[in-house]
Amino acid sequence: MRKFGLIGGTSWHSTAMYYSTINRIVNERFSDNTNPPLRLVSLNQKQVHDLQRADDWEGIADLFAGAGRELERLEVQGMALCASTPHRIFDSLQRWVSCPILHMADAIGAFLGTSRWNRVGLLGTRFTMAQDFLKGRLRDRFQVTTLVPDAQAQQAMQERIYSRLSVGVFDDDTRAFCQTLVNTLAGKGAQAVVLGCTELPLLMNDTASSVPLVDSLRCHCEDIVRFILKEK
Repeated sequence: MRKFGLIGGTSWHSTAMYYSTINRIVNERFSDNTNPPLRLVSLNQKQVHDLQRADDWEGIADLFAGAGRELERLEVQGMALCASTPHRIFDSLQRWVSCPILHMADAIGAFLGTSRWNRVGLLGTRFTMAQDFLKGRLRDRFQVTTLVPDAQAQQAMQERIYSRLSVGVFDDDTRAFCQTLVNTLAGKGAQAVVLGCTELPLLMNDTASSVPLVDSLRCHCEDIVRFILKEK
């Protein structure tokens, strides 16, 4: 198995799900308690959020570069970002580290391809919904058209992610808000909706939906396991 690095802490709730999901998938592959060689660098989410609010993406890139270099000193053979929004600085980080970084959009795109969905909704932070670091990669590499809520709904989602999901509050009000957005995107022709913030699968787990919900965290973890087990 390849030694693999995780850059987490954004948030620790979803980072814990990355760790448990990767281990669970490997256990299932081996039909026993075999564990993969994982290394984790956990960042301070409060610091990252403060930099986001200040629109200081260079500062965020520096934090992730430090984490990436720390993982390389541990001789990992690949790494991943345990959240969607930090993929905005993916290209910069990949230039600073020599080992491959597994991009979340590639994992999502591969899954969408197997399901033959090419028109999907996307929920996540305002950055993820408004900018192209996930949407553009899905479009350019997988020919997937992505639909997102309007600007007002994006801001409302951003506030809920900051004030609730990132601190572990997964309440019925936020769940109902997300269900409304899913229904709106389905009404615009989305064949499925990608839960593109890694806290959203924790919120929407086992929730009834008018269209299929794509768990971005699970897609990413499946791709990570394929890399660790040299299946890709």
